[in-house]
Amino acid sequence: MPQDIDSQLTALLRRLPDWMRRDIAATDLARRERAEEALHAMLLALIQGTAGSVSGQDG
Repeated sequence: MPQDIDSQLTALLRRLPDWMRRDIAATDLARRERAEEALHAMLLALIQGTAGSVSGQDG
């Protein structure tokens, strides 16, 4: 059984790099956008990985 999406999301948030945490809170728009794009990519990979593992169990 694949790991619950909630626990996977919690694990992802716990391992966010310090630079990303700082840059998401930055007042500099370019820094904040870079961090938001990186977080978006991480979340998308998590979602696609979860969907792939669920759809792969039809056998």
